[in-house]
Amino acid sequence: MARNPRTPPQQPPEPAAVAGAEGAVDPIPGGDADHITPDDLALSTSASPDSGGAISFAAPAAAAIRIVIARDGLKLRAGPGIEFPAIRTLTLGTRVHILKQDGAWTLIDQEGDGAADGYVFGSFLRDEQRDAATPNRSPAARTGSFVPLDKSILQGIMDGCGGIPIRSKLDLDVVADALNRAMLLADANTRLREVAFLSQSVIETDYFRTFSEYGKGQGKAYTPYYGRGMHQLTWEATYAACSRSIFGDNRLVTTPDLILSDIEVNIKATAWYWRDYKPFNALADAADIDEIIHRLYGGQITSPNAAVRRSVILRRSFYVTIGRILDKVG
Repeated sequence: MARNPRTPPQQPPEPAAVAGAEGAVDPIPGGDADHITPDDLALSTSASPDSGGAISFAAPAAAAIRIVIARDGLKLRAGPGIEFPAIRTLTLGTRVHILKQDGAWTLIDQEGDGAADGYVFGSFLRDEQRDAATPNRSPAARTGSFVPLDKSILQGIMDGCGGIPIRSKLDLDVVADALNRAMLLADANTRLREVAFLSQSVIETDYFRTFSEYGKGQGKAYTPYYGRGMHQLTWEATYAACSRSIFGDNRLVTTPDLILSDIEVNIKATAWYWRDYKPFNALADAADIDEIIHRLYGGQITSPNAAVRRSVILRRSFYVTIGRILDKVG
């Protein structure tokens, strides 16, 4: 397992909140150590609330996408040459992300999470003809059943996605129960839907350490309707629509902190947002990762903003990490 050469803190400080289109908490933490290596990321330091400096990482810019055109498959090798051992064979039509060229050889990322998988001979790749409607698909469709979370599984997700041990001031038994109930209420009751739901929840809650956007939206256009809940409801219109749906009145507009003070309201609001407001289940079924990210966070991998691209890459990596964790326990 690759680790950054600098020893990470055992209690990572809370990163500064960055508001996306929905004003959500958007940290850039240590990343998934199983997939993001020191060769892929550069270490940097950024200020954060209640800390002297947070460890954060700058991910690579958006990678070009190519298609394997070798009829009998293309060998993925450990280095740029036939003298390096073959890791596996990529089948005709496989989509890969280009990280760099090394002469005739191309370093690729097969899963789209920013981590290097190996080298292929570049002549057997062609440009993918894409348009804005072409989604980024999940690296592997997961067909397992829903896995009820408990404190142990939730802690594994936090640590796995963060890349370092993470501790939360929240009661993880309560959080795990709330997540289970929200997912079932939102019909996120298959493996694909659960992975998608949790992949967004983990970053919106800063690794299940808060249900409230840091800074409470101070200075933002949406104040006082800043991000609250497991998927960070934001903007007055969103609160109003949610309130009418689950209560039949405007109580969340007049008292938005109900989402923070009443876990039942948090659960209902989160389920409504996922299932009804921006129906994500159909996108999860299609493994349309990038569109889920775009609708919830507002960012796209094609953004000219490097911080937005880093966030999209980070969110993509969580699908891989959480999927593997749930595969092991379920």
